[in-house]
Amino acid sequence: MSETLILTASCSALLIAGSSYATERDPTIENSIERIEIRAFHDSVVKSLSNKRHNQQVSDTISAEDIGKFPDKNVAEALQRITGISLSRAQGEGERIGVRGTTPEQNRTYLNGQYLASADWWISSQPSRGFNFTLLPSEIVSTLEVFKTPQASQDEGSLGGAINIKTRDPLLTPAGYSMVTAQLQYSDLSDKLDPQLSAIYNYHSEGGDYAILFTATRRDRSLRRDGLESWGWHERTLYQDNDDNWYATPQEQQSPAKMMWFPGGGGSAVFQQKRELQAYTVNTALQLSPRWRLNGHLLYSHLDADNNNQNFLWQSAKSVDLGGAVRNLNIIDNTLVSAQYLPVTGPFNTSMEAIWRDSQLSTHSAHLDLAYEGVFWTSQLQIGVSRGSGGTKEDITSQFSANTQFSVDTSNKKNIVARYTTSPLDAKRWFLTEARNDSQNGEDKAWFAQLDFTHDMGFKIIDAIKFGLKFKDHQRDFLRYRSNSGGLDGLAGQLNTTLADYPGQFVDSYLADVGNSDTLKVYSFADINALAEDFSHLNFQQEVEKASRFHITEKTLAGYGQLQLATEHFSANMGVRIVRTAQDSGAYKRVASPIEAPDSYKWHEETRDYTDILPSINFKVDLSDELVGRFSVARVMSRAQFHHLMPSTNYNVTQAQGQGGNANLDPYRAAQFDASLEWYFDDAGLASLALFNKDVESFIEFDRQLEHHEGILMSIDRPKNGAGGSIRGIELSYQQTLAYGFGIIANYTFVDGEREQSDHNLKNKVPGTSKHSTNLTAYYENHQFSTRLSYNYRTQFATGVGETIMDNYGQLDASLTIKLTHSLEAQFEFINLTDEQIYTFDRNEFAPTGIYINGRRYYAGLRYQF
Repeated sequence: MSETLILTASCSALLIAGSSYATERDPTIENSIERIEIRAFHDSVVKSLSNKRHNQQVSDTISAEDIGKFPDKNVAEALQRITGISLSRAQGEGERIGVRGTTPEQNRTYLNGQYLASADWWISSQPSRGFNFTLLPSEIVSTLEVFKTPQASQDEGSLGGAINIKTRDPLLTPAGYSMVTAQLQYSDLSDKLDPQLSAIYNYHSEGGDYAILFTATRRDRSLRRDGLESWGWHERTLYQDNDDNWYATPQEQQSPAKMMWFPGGGGSAVFQQKRELQAYTVNTALQLSPRWRLNGHLLYSHLDADNNNQNFLWQSAKSVDLGGAVRNLNIIDNTLVSAQYLPVTGPFNTSMEAIWRDSQLSTHSAHLDLAYEGVFWTSQLQIGVSRGSGGTKEDITSQFSANTQFSVDTSNKKNIVARYTTSPLDAKRWFLTEARNDSQNGEDKAWFAQLDFTHDMGFKIIDAIKFGLKFKDHQRDFLRYRSNSGGLDGLAGQLNTTLADYPGQFVDSYLADVGNSDTLKVYSFADINALAEDFSHLNFQQEVEKASRFHITEKTLAGYGQLQLATEHFSANMGVRIVRTAQDSGAYKRVASPIEAPDSYKWHEETRDYTDILPSINFKVDLSDELVGRFSVARVMSRAQFHHLMPSTNYNVTQAQGQGGNANLDPYRAAQFDASLEWYFDDAGLASLALFNKDVESFIEFDRQLEHHEGILMSIDRPKNGAGGSIRGIELSYQQTLAYGFGIIANYTFVDGEREQSDHNLKNKVPGTSKHSTNLTAYYENHQFSTRLSYNYRTQFATGVGETIMDNYGQLDASLTIKLTHSLEAQFEFINLTDEQIYTFDRNEFAPTGIYINGRRYYAGLRYQF
């Protein structure tokens, strides 16, 4: 079987026959597998390099031994060490990854070669195709594979690359193999200790033809994030009166006007969360006969993510929308960087907000795999299902408001200065004006059936032919509820309380290294438990937020044919994958006003079909015993985000503006070229150069256009297939074991992304593209000690959300393992040693959207292997 077995000099991963993500067979490697014993990090590096060398595609791998030595707590954090991988963090933890300058949703993640469903716990999250790696602890992994070039037998859907997470093979794991790890985590910002537990056990039958492997992980994390934030930056025109005050509407017949980049609001925020992750896997293998094998894979992972957030707000848009005047405007680069906001004629113009949430996230998958290996034919039947769900069961919000003059200044980088005439410490003057209980749930479901065949030819250079079919039914559902009647004339008025009725203890060392002495770093804090007690007596009434409700089904039927070529010095695969997508998009479409009218929304569905023909060629040649060259050409595609595909429009009749979806969006499609040269100068030594270029036919942009709704001409922002462009770059990688147990692993990626003829403000910013990213690891290892210091860095990039830019970010992590006995190790890990800040802004640095610190984390524990 020409595309099934391998891993290489490493002894821990024999792939299932015919697997779509197997590497090429090499008998000389198979003979050497049995003689290698993994003893140290050096050996795991050898294993990873051997996997890379013998794969026909441009790829990288990390073995379980690698991951165990790095200070990485989930799969995404382990992947960040690979060349070309960019990590996105949330609350200080690796959450999503991009490959070669693409956004997370433009890449696919697989578990043992099959789709893994994903959702989100955050109340404001929009459904993403990118996987949330928070749910996958690193202990479940045998090998991580990153495929940067496709082949016809692999699933479509990746613009950047495909991540395959391989679990341990029970039959190739020793009988009785067991490992238990117990750690304590300390977070310096929350000042809390949390337990971390994991266990692995493998059972073999007496005859050795059946095995079952269990993993279990439990991780708690008490986190705190301190931040200054703002949101809702938009183009707004203000009008001047004779007293040099500025308003949202003209005050006189010939009022002078100025258009500017204007903030919607912001505040000083304290976010706290208690995370409890439980993850379990069961992998079974049954050798039915010498030629038949049945494999099963089960995953259950659940995260409880309850959290609370307190934020002392400045609400500039609300203040001017209520008729409030603005004074002392300071405009730089067409951005309002500072101003004074006067009280309004209505009751309140800004607030303090206290929120507490019951949030959760889970992923389940079940996968059966029946493989046959004959003399000339191998075949594989796979069926499975994966379901991801997540959201917030209760998002309970309280707002305490005042009608006060306040000022905001964003003129200094990484700082927001807000001042209030009504003191934030005078709690009795901030009245409860809003009480809400909202909720949100998203669900991602997919089931599949796949059949693959391989015929060994052994005819001159034609090694084998492969072909197969796959059907997948993928559904995404999104539902949000909003409560009503929460104001002074409703639920908040029933309580008739002030912030002084719920006194709470403010957190220590808030924003210690952010801003300056003028930054708001202390204010009246609320006791969440006391608030929750009062709110439990309120009768909240919820209704579906129809503007965001949608259900999308994608049914795909794919077929492929692939030719395997091989001689003594080169190997190749060439083939074509044809996939037919049937898309059914349903959402509520607004047809009348007001929103409260029973018939203001009607369920609307749109269907469409499209076909993609995806040819690919991967060519590998051994130029010498040490030098390997690769070349690849392919056509790839990646489908649009789900919430961009909903066929609805949400607008405000009074403001004559809104946002819409577009069920007719085409996928991202690109022609890509890759070439690499790899020098394996030692068993653990590599120097490599890779070039890549992706010519993207069309990026998805938002087009603001005038449309008629209800007889009114409105300004509607709607996603469209905009201008094309390119993503091109260079990857450099170097690693070597030095003398006396020292070694180094280093890589650098340069990516240049550019759009063509775009009228978008970010025309030179391709979302997800950091121009420079680098990873550097130095390690030392002997028979008793193993230590490493790892630094990861990427330059600023567009997030793909509006015009938000994520600034440069680098993080230093470290680990130390001490072998106490043959079976017992002491482990110490250190995350974010330099206590880095996360900084984002909209359009320019005078419009910050977030300055956050997540603190350092420290781990200490023991690992015992039976």
